[in-house]
Amino acid sequence: MRRTPIYSSFAAVLVLILLTGCHHPEAPEYYGFQDLRIGTVTGQQATLSTTLKFYNPNPFSLQLKRAELDVLLNGKAAGHSVLDSTVAIPRKDTFYVPVSLQVNLQGLLSNALQLLLDPHVTVTLDGKVHLKRGIVSFTRPFHYEGKEDISALLQGMN
Repeated sequence: MRRTPIYSSFAAVLVLILLTGCHHPEAPEYYGFQDLRIGTVTGQQATLSTTLKFYNPNPFSLQLKRAELDVLLNGKAAGHSVLDSTVAIPRKDTFYVPVSLQVNLQGLLSNALQLLLDPHVTVTLDGKVHLKRGIVSFTRPFHYEGKEDISALLQGMN
């Protein structure tokens, strides 16, 4: 009877652990935004603040280290945001990210007539998120496009 060395058994177990443990993390799923606030207005720029709601579909927790985001309203550039603070992301749960956005008022005014006719606007968010799991850092693209009822959000600001 031939014996298998303990090293090959250990290697087989190690390969099995690595194959099941090296799951590529999925990007968080966008669930909407809330608490829209208008900050300072200077010239052609205004600062908007909101809280974005996401869901982490991964079976492990992550850290959001940085995010860059371009916002388009009805296909027209509305603003850009950069988040540089660390946000803890729980596994298989929702989490919130506070965002401050510099908005070009000219871009918003070009949508004003369309907003009067239809308060539902197509919001497009494009960017990338820098995530960390343990000691491993990685970047994932982020994209969302959907209809949002701007009038309901603006009424909530009063």
